[in-house]
Amino acid sequence: MYRRILSIAFAASVSLVALPATTADAGATAVPALNHVYLIVGENTDLSQITKTHAPFQVSWVKPNSAWLTNYWGISHYSTSNYIAMTSGQFLRCHQLDEKPATCNQDVDNLFNQLTVKGVSWLEWNESMPQPCYLLNAGSSRTGNSYRPKHNPAVYYADIEGGNFSGATGSAFCGDHVITMGGTGFDDTSSFDTALANGDVPRFNYIVPNECEDGHDNCKPEGDPIRQFDDFLAREIPNIMHGQAWGTGDVIFVVYDEGQGGGPNQAKNFAGGHTVLAAIGDPIVPGLYGSFANHYSLLRTLEDAFGISTHLGGADTAGTLGNIWAT
Repeated sequence: MYRRILSIAFAASVSLVALPATTADAGATAVPALNHVYLIVGENTDLSQITKTHAPFQVSWVKPNSAWLTNYWGISHYSTSNYIAMTSGQFLRCHQLDEKPATCNQDVDNLFNQLTVKGVSWLEWNESMPQPCYLLNAGSSRTGNSYRPKHNPAVYYADIEGGNFSGATGSAFCGDHVITMGGTGFDDTSSFDTALANGDVPRFNYIVPNECEDGHDNCKPEGDPIRQFDDFLAREIPNIMHGQAWGTGDVIFVVYDEGQGGGPNQAKNFAGGHTVLAAIGDPIVPGLYGSFANHYSLLRTLEDAFGISTHLGGADTAGTLGNIWAT
């Protein structure tokens, strides 16, 4: 109940103006330079499952205040392949099998390294991760603190993890950039929330809830995976937008790794299922958008937004997220 009240209060207080739910194709195609980006990843949800019952915050606030992409698709099954696809434009068979970094790692370029080379500050925030750059499973959904590296793409890349991929943690560089959102207690995002409140966040923030809050597992007390992620968004989106770093040129992306099923003919670009992407912020024109996009489109958009001209893998031939931009 508290989170529903918070969502209603937030909807009343935030400065964005909700536009009518009509197909919007009047914005700009070219991606503008963005300041702060917050990319929040949920799990295993089809667009058709985003309903008032299961996702009240997304339906009542996120959808009318965002560019809501209705023809967005995951790349593959299972989880890891989609996280790798959206950060490097490709994936391996072992990523489809959700193998750990010790047996499924790559020395390939990736968005995190591109940002480093470009001089763009970044962090990957992982809820319930017990140590920075942790490479092993930890916690459980029974205790509400299940961390799984299969949802942590940065640790699969040699230039981020350090190239060793043995033991429990990676390099010092990885430890400085792949960090926890808080402690290992229930719904603990205290470190992230403090950083938001103080404006102490980098330009790019890749946000990975634990396996309860990302909608992967059915966890008590909510007992509704989709609602669990919706609750996370209802808590953290207001924290982001009320934080000291939020301002002109900032965008929140909400995306799901994959849907519940494949798409037409199980073609590669559709095999991850039909899900949704929402983009929130003043560079965005709110509305419903029906043009095709997938995780490669998201990667291409992020590269363009940070002035990166070399596009990785599938992002090189992908379109961006479409005409969602105000300028």
